[in-house]
Amino acid sequence: MAKRKKRKLKKTIIFKSFSCLFIVISILFFIQVLRMKMLPTLYLGIILVVLLLLNVLCFCFVSSKKWNFRLMGILCCLLFSGVLSVGIFYETVTLNFFGRAFQSLEKLENYQVIVLDSSNYGSLREFKNGKIGVPKMVFSKGPKILQDEIKKRCSLTMEEMDNATLVNALLNKSVRVIVMEEAQKNLYEEIDEEFQKHAKVIDTISVRVPNDVPKYDAEILKKSFNVYVSGTDEYGAINQVSRSDVNMIISVNPVSHQILMTSIPRDYYVSLKGMDDAKDKLTHASLYGVDCSIATLEELMQTKIDYYLKINFSSLVGLVEAVDGIDVESETSFTAHYYDEPADEWVTMDFSEGMNHLNGKEALAFSRERKSFALGDRTRSAHQQAVLSALIKKIASPAILKNYTGILRALEGSFDTNFSYENIMMILQKQLEKNSEWNIEANTLEGTDANKPVYSISNATSYVMLPDEVSVYNAQVKIRQVLENS
Repeated sequence: MAKRKKRKLKKTIIFKSFSCLFIVISILFFIQVLRMKMLPTLYLGIILVVLLLLNVLCFCFVSSKKWNFRLMGILCCLLFSGVLSVGIFYETVTLNFFGRAFQSLEKLENYQVIVLDSSNYGSLREFKNGKIGVPKMVFSKGPKILQDEIKKRCSLTMEEMDNATLVNALLNKSVRVIVMEEAQKNLYEEIDEEFQKHAKVIDTISVRVPNDVPKYDAEILKKSFNVYVSGTDEYGAINQVSRSDVNMIISVNPVSHQILMTSIPRDYYVSLKGMDDAKDKLTHASLYGVDCSIATLEELMQTKIDYYLKINFSSLVGLVEAVDGIDVESETSFTAHYYDEPADEWVTMDFSEGMNHLNGKEALAFSRERKSFALGDRTRSAHQQAVLSALIKKIASPAILKNYTGILRALEGSFDTNFSYENIMMILQKQLEKNSEWNIEANTLEGTDANKPVYSISNATSYVMLPDEVSVYNAQVKIRQVLENS
């Protein structure tokens, strides 16, 4: 009799252990939900009530004296525990992703040590005497940090020069070695065949410089704000300085649920903020960091830019692939050409008039092409807006659940922003709570083609687009209307 009671007690404990397992997993799941800060209070309450009811139901089943009820309780505990475990996995992946994603508020400047291809020097430390040409300290603090690093490596006398003087000094052998930021060196190689042919990189000095950008604002759900979106023309680290092919101000009014996307052509002829008489293409502003681009656009558009989002071409390819492609409509048939840097080859792609389903590389080609159109960069800006809108629609749809982790992997390390995790979660939380419909409008600045001296290549004449004053003024008015409409 005693043995039977012991066996019965043992079975009861085993059965109830399944219920205890479900209770523990339920608690862990709800803690992760709270940590994510994504769901409105109503949703949290519903989840809590459902979890409590399921736990009470399972406990009653496994405590029943009837064997079929106990079996049903065990199966329910295992099933619900499995479902919640999957939920915990996705919650953990999300928290880890966002924990890493919002830590970089700096720019990476890669300074290359350059000699002539006839030189036998293999590193900066081999130079014992003489001069070294270094960039002038203008927009960025990077050159000052660079000079401190050079002092640690050699005893050469540093002479500050602008980029054109650096190139000429090396080619005419008045200095044996110069240092140029990688993106600016690449720019000069495009316009100077001799420099491209004879320059040899023997070392790279990487410098990290904090961005002077706005910080987290707790009033994001109550106040309108502007976001600067920069699409770079590089495949490397997202925070390295490079030219920006995409320049867009997204004005968001969270009260009236309006979004205005204002595209500014890459070759717009603007005054670089922070330097007197520095007239240049807008695309070159990002050579000095996203903070320079923001300050320049704030002055051009007479508005405050609160946040920025910087993406590169590799992130676009990966993200479109992760959502199984996007659907974009084209007004005409055209052929796009672009250089695929990772594959080291030129790519040619054809697009038809009407709706096109695009994979990652096709979306990249569609958004980069401009030479096939009479309106050039204006058409490209419209295509970029179309690709961005298609991506937003796809990500906001249930399709995101098909490859959620893949989307996060595609995004990781491929964007830089001063949005905080709290910013993102508050916006998502409000959207889930209200399920608001947003009115999205697009606008592109106009201009006239010209050739003008540009600062970044030391006043060499280059193609630019002169801003149309009426177009700029109208865009300023539209931005103010969206921001002030409450």
